[in-house]
Amino acid sequence: PSLQDLTNLRRLVLDGNLLNNNGLGENVFINLINLTELSLVRNSLSAPPVNLPGTSLRRLYLQENHMNRVPANAFADLRQLYRLDMSNNNISVLPQGIFDDLDNLTQLFLRNNPWYCGCKMKWVRDWLQSLPSKVNVRGLMCQAPERVRGMTIKDLNTELFDCKDTDVINTIQITTAMSNTLYPAQGHWPDSVTRQPEIKNPEVNKNYRTTATPIRKIITINVKSVTMDTVHISWKVALPMTALRLSWLKMGHSPAFGSITETIVTGDRNEYLLTALEPESPYRICMVPMETSNIYLSDETPVCIETE
Repeated sequence: PSLQDLTNLRRLVLDGNLLNNNGLGENVFINLINLTELSLVRNSLSAPPVNLPGTSLRRLYLQENHMNRVPANAFADLRQLYRLDMSNNNISVLPQGIFDDLDNLTQLFLRNNPWYCGCKMKWVRDWLQSLPSKVNVRGLMCQAPERVRGMTIKDLNTELFDCKDTDVINTIQITTAMSNTLYPAQGHWPDSVTRQPEIKNPEVNKNYRTTATPIRKIITINVKSVTMDTVHISWKVALPMTALRLSWLKMGHSPAFGSITETIVTGDRNEYLLTALEPESPYRICMVPMETSNIYLSDETPVCIETE
């Protein structure tokens, strides 16, 4: 029998079969009314398959394909779906309202896609901020345009989406000094895990710049060079908060999957040591408050420093 005849099928795994959209056809899944899980990982899909069965489908896995577009009706009527994974594809934008029918969605994974955080993605920021806490969304990290690269879409303020086609970002200069006497207390600063670069003599008085922040600064960051591959980050916060998100990204090349590293630091911390950085490579380091009960942080812009 063909797939269309397997109306009692509940779980279908077709991983790693080089399937493409033309080969699947338009109605291959339409009769699988009892299907609760469909996995199409590591295939050659350019978009999600059409006419997915919405009666019972709860888990849909589409990661590691070649998807570069997602039609607005791709997930129409999938009202039972609670887990959707489109990680490791080539998707840069999402059409507005694409998740409107997913009434039971609680897990959405979109890691390692080249998200372009322009005006067309502002609706995603608004949608994310409206979600209840039970919905877990991961992987919406901006890769372009350059001014927001490395930032999380949920944390961008309205001006950064550039909906009026402006591209003016003021920068300020900060001069930092190297310290040879900085030794972290054991277990105090987690180390980043990257390849170990060759050791060179550290430069002193390196210049860093931060993107412009509101007049009422919530976070103030200071960076000091320790060695050529290590920097010490310290910060001050104007309001109490439970946690902050710290991320760092190597700049100067096209975005590579996995190039952004982020960690969560608790609100009582005020310093962090980044190690094993690539010498003489610029990095963007960003901090933003995590969820907090303080109403003044609802539209706070991430504070970023770019090393040169």
